[in-house]
Amino acid sequence: MYKEKAKALSQVIKKQDISLTELINVLLAGKVKIIIGTLLFSVISVAIALYLPNQYKSKSTLIINTESNGGLAALAGNLSGLAGMAGINLSGSQSNSNPVIARELIKSQAFILRFIDKHNILVPLMAATQWREDSDTLVIDESIYDVKNALWLYKDSPSKADRPKQEDIVKRFKEVINLSEDSKTGVLTLSAEFYSPALAQQWLSLLIDDINATIRQSDITESTKNIEYLKALIVETDNNYFKETFYKLIEEQTKTLMLSKVREDYVFKTIDPPNLPEKKSKPLRAVICILGTFFGGLLMSIWVLIRHYSRHQRALSKTDT
Repeated sequence: MYKEKAKALSQVIKKQDISLTELINVLLAGKVKIIIGTLLFSVISVAIALYLPNQYKSKSTLIINTESNGGLAALAGNLSGLAGMAGINLSGSQSNSNPVIARELIKSQAFILRFIDKHNILVPLMAATQWREDSDTLVIDESIYDVKNALWLYKDSPSKADRPKQEDIVKRFKEVINLSEDSKTGVLTLSAEFYSPALAQQWLSLLIDDINATIRQSDITESTKNIEYLKALIVETDNNYFKETFYKLIEEQTKTLMLSKVREDYVFKTIDPPNLPEKKSKPLRAVICILGTFFGGLLMSIWVLIRHYSRHQRALSKTDT
């Protein structure tokens, strides 16, 4: 409707060769309506800005841990052909693929769901609406989750087996957690934005620990299986050259196993740990109010012009007839 009127206004202006001065006079004549409408939009913007709950962003700066790549990578390069004959992949070693795996874990539905269940964060993640600073408590939407009976209220007859859909859980988690990377330096920034600053910091710390622990345990399991397999090959062969090769491969896998067990920052090395945010990250209330007022004034001005020239066009049409 407004598009049609705006188009009509444009055609009228073109036909009648309306000057800028005339447009200004029309706006001045309708200034009361413009001011009242702008004030109305301003009040609505302020109400929306005040209604939106505060959110806080905790950030952590990370780099990829490459401390063990040097010597082990060289040894792996020398033995990769023989290792392949034994059915073991040493090309690049596990450590080279771990950063890729770590990045993908943050996006992985299976990992996200395990993380949420392990740390019991489903209720605050999906049902919290705001954080009360005075009592340091989260406000839970009782139309979504019944805290007293521990029930998700998604059905007419809810049961404890009911819970939000997995797709919705993962989508909400990805809204809270964000990973960005500086393409020039390779420095990673992992952030969590949530109503509670303490929970944002806690979830971020737990996430970094779980990613490191998950990949570390995967490498421990793989190295342990490789060592057991190589020991079995040594028993089965009488060739001294192969035995010596298998012992070197066992040494390689043992070093990997040792580093996996003793290194806490296995993949992500923390430069700046997750901070406890003191200032809100959003909503940007001042911006909401300014934009609301600006667009309110703009829309009211357009409405005044459309209304004036629509009437003028109808008057011209009656005169012509």
